Amino acid sequence: MLHTIAAVFLFIGLSSPRGDHGRVEWFDGTFEQALAEATKQKKLVLLDFFTKTCPFCKQLDRETLNATAIVEEARTFVCLPIDAESQAGKPIAERYGIPSWPALVYLEPDGTLRDRFAGFRGPEQLVAEMRRVRAGLNTFGELEKRVAAHPKDICARLDLVARLRQLHDERWSREIAVAQEAIDRGEGFDPKSPDERFEIAKRLRQCGDGRRYDEQIEAIRELDPEGVSAPLHLLELGDRIGFVRSRMRESQRLETRPVVDYLAGEHHERVLFEGWFLLRAIAREHYRKEAREFGAEAWKHCPPDQVASFGRELAADFVAAAGELDDAQRAFALEVATKASDAAPQSVDHLETLASCLVLVGRKADAIPVLERAQRLDPASASIKDRLDELRR
Repeated sequence: MLHTIAAVFLFIGLSSPRGDHGRVEWFDGTFEQALAEATKQKKLVLLDFFTKTCPFCKQLDRETLNATAIVEEARTFVCLPIDAESQAGKPIAERYGIPSWPALVYLEPDGTLRDRFAGFRGPEQLVAEMRRVRAGLNTFGELEKRVAAHPKDICARLDLVARLRQLHDERWSREIAVAQEAIDRGEGFDPKSPDERFEIAKRLRQCGDGRRYDEQIEAIRELDPEGVSAPLHLLELGDRIGFVRSRMRESQRLETRPVVDYLAGEHHERVLFEGWFLLRAIAREHYRKEAREFGAEAWKHCPPDQVASFGRELAADFVAAAGELDDAQRAFALEVATKASDAAPQSVDHLETLASCLVLVGRKADAIPVLERAQRLDPASASIKDRLDELRR
C-alpha cells in the first residue's frame, strides 16, 4: 500500500517549502524522493503535517520552526512539509493516522512509522523529542512492537493507550477496553505485588480511568497495611511534591524542605531517584544551581534504564553552566556524560555532550576523536564540523 501511494506522489507535489514555514531546511521533492534521500543519508524522515487555515500550525512555524536550536536539530532528519488537505497530502495523513494538526511524524527510511505527535510544541520540548526519537527511546513504533510481541503486557498496552489518546487516535478506546478487561480479571500482572499494581495504577490515571486507579491504590493499601512498600512511599512523596509545586506557582519560591526531609529518611532507591528528579524539574527554570544539585543527588540513585536519557540531560545542564563550576563539578559532569554515552553508543547527541564535557575539564585533544565518531554517524551535521574545526585550530 505504501509503495502504491508513494508511486503516485512521484508525479504530484505534496507542498512546496514555504517562506513562512519556519527556517528549517525542508526537502524539496516528493514523498518517495524524501524516503530515498533518507536511505542515502542514513537519516530518519520528519513529516510536518499542516493546513493553510490551522492557527496552531502557524504558531508552530512562527515560534518553534524559526528557533535556531530546531533548525540545527532538524538537519539530522530529512524534513518534508505536507499540506494535509491537499490532493497528494491527504492520503499520507490517512496512511499515518493523522486526525488533527499540526502533527509531526517520524519515519524510518523505508516509510515505517517510528513516532508521531499532534499539537503545538515549543522549541525546547521539540528538541528533546527529536533527540529521543532519533535515539529510539520509548517511541510509538517501539510501543506497538512491544504490544504485538507481548499482548498480555498490561503496562505496555496502557502506555500505548496514553499515546493514542494524545494523538486523538480512535484506536485508544479499543486498546484500553482490552487492558481494562484483563485488569478486572487479574491477568497480566501479579495481584499480590504492590509494585506491579502501582505501575498499572499510574498508567490508568494517565489514561483517564480514575475509578480503576482508585481500586488499584486501595488494593495496594490492603496488601501493605504498614505502609512500608515503595508504592505507598511514592504516594506520600507525590503529596509533598505537590506542595512544593504549588508554592512555586503561587510565590516563585523554592520551598523544598518537606521533600528533602522526607528523602533523608528514605531507603527505597526508586523513591530517592523520583524525589530528587522531581525537585530538579521544579527548580530547573528559575533555580538552576539548585537544580544541578538535585540532579546530582538523583544520579546517585539512577535506575539502569534511565542512565542514557537522564545522564545526557544532566551532563548538558552542567555544560551550560560551565563558568559557574568548580573542578569537582566539571569532573562529575564528565563522569555522567561518559556513563550516559556508554549506555547509548550510537547516539550523536550523547557523543557531542561527552565531547563538551571533555573540553570542560581541559581535555580538548580527547574530545576530537569523540566528535569524529559523531561525525561518522551524522556526516551532515554543521555543528559537529564547526566544533571539530575549532578544536583542531
